[in-house]
Amino acid sequence: MTNIRDLAAFICARNTESQQCGYAGSTLDDIIHDLSEGMAESSLVLYEGEEITGAIIMDTYGVGGGQEDIEVWGPYYSAHPEDELRLLFRYLSEAADSATIRYIHLFTSANNTPLIEYAARYRTEKVRTHYHYSIETALPPNSSSYADLSVVPVTEPESEWLDQIIELHYQGFQGATLTQEDITAEIEDSSMSEYDIYAVLTGGSFIGYIIVRRNALTGILHLEYICIRPEGRSGGTGSKLIAYLAETYRGLGYTRIGLDVSGENEAAVRFYDKNGFSRDSVMKHIIINGRMQPAVMV
Repeated sequence: MTNIRDLAAFICARNTESQQCGYAGSTLDDIIHDLSEGMAESSLVLYEGEEITGAIIMDTYGVGGGQEDIEVWGPYYSAHPEDELRLLFRYLSEAADSATIRYIHLFTSANNTPLIEYAARYRTEKVRTHYHYSIETALPPNSSSYADLSVVPVTEPESEWLDQIIELHYQGFQGATLTQEDITAEIEDSSMSEYDIYAVLTGGSFIGYIIVRRNALTGILHLEYICIRPEGRSGGTGSKLIAYLAETYRGLGYTRIGLDVSGENEAAVRFYDKNGFSRDSVMKHIIINGRMQPAVMV
């Protein structure tokens, strides 16, 4: 049986630069925590003697209609990527065959050439470019006065703002990993949830929402979703909300705000570039058909 600390150390050592995976934690303790929560049970680890040479971790979740998606950590490889990736993808294919899988998601560094080329052997639904941004909570945007906004925590399913949050989430993020049902569940269990959900108001009227995920192990606040109705976007609303998050969570011990944004979302890319965020890495989100059919070569 694989030692969780050994597996976490292997992942942590490779989860940088070219083998970075957007789903895995950024520190050893963070990775150990996730593996200990059951993720190690859905993994394949390759060995050469007693040394780990490859690993794949799968996080399977329901997407409705009796179907599931798989988010993949890695696959991570060592000195022989072709051989190691062949074994790891075979395991992934067998896991997909044993369930009703809609899509398989890989989220890797744009510099991970061996993995990107190997994944291209399978029929892909889409390949998207994502940028990972972050900013220190001590460095909020210039437009830091948010006195004209009300940012209201939503912690009860009976909240008058929940239906509007769910409606706007559906309009803005169809197919999002965090579903409408997930949002409701997180609010129902708000005292134990790592998510914080806020309604954004101006003049008492709802104009949008924010969803963040706290990671106390790393001190990073993950900005999962920020969505403002068109009529509420004037006057630097987005910059004010970033300033609100920076000030609020800095007081709770969080040192950075991090997020991923699709390269297709040009307005969001311009916003984060303009508001002091650093572009830390470029990632590829590769979506493979759940049946893992071979790619059609033209």
